[in-house]
Amino acid sequence: MSRFWAALAALVLALVPATGAAASVPFSNPLPPTAIKIVPGSTIHLVSRSSKLPISIQNDFPTEIRVQVHVAPTNLSALIPAAIEVTVPANTTYVAQVPVTAIADGNVVLHAWLTTFSGLSLGEAVNLNLTINAEVEDSLIGGFAAAVVALLVVGVVRTVRKRRQKVAG
Repeated sequence: MSRFWAALAALVLALVPATGAAASVPFSNPLPPTAIKIVPGSTIHLVSRSSKLPISIQNDFPTEIRVQVHVAPTNLSALIPAAIEVTVPANTTYVAQVPVTAIADGNVVLHAWLTTFSGLSLGEAVNLNLTINAEVEDSLIGGFAAAVVALLVVGVVRTVRKRRQKVAG
C-alpha cells in the first residue's frame, strides 16, 4: 500500500512544476478512469426513517485503496450527513454502507463520487436512484399491532364464552 502512495506522490510531483505556481496549473487525474469507480446499480428502496445505503465500489488496482465516499442528494427528501472512509480490497468490488436519514417520501437522485484524502477525484461521479417509502415501516408496525390486538380480543371472547358455557352446563 505504501508503494502505491509513494508512486502516486512521485507522479504528482513530476506533473507539477517546481516554480511554485502549482495552484495555477490545471491538474488532470493521473489514475486510469476505470481503476476505481462506483458501480451504478438498480433503484434503491428505503422503507425506514434511517438506514445505510449500499454503494458498490470496484477496485481494479492490485492493491487495496482507502477512499472517501461522498453522496449528495438532489433534494431535501433525504439527509446524508458526511463522507465516509472505506478501504477497498485489491481487485474486488466492495459495498460501502453510507448512512442516510429519510425526511420525506418520494424519489431522490443521489450524486455519488470517490475522492482521496487530499480531495483528488477518483473515477467518474454517478447518479443513483433512491425511492423513499418511510411510511411503509409505520404502516407495517401499526398493522402488526392491530393484528395482535385483534387476536387478543378473539382469545378473551372465546375464553369468556367457554367459562359461561361450563358454568351454565
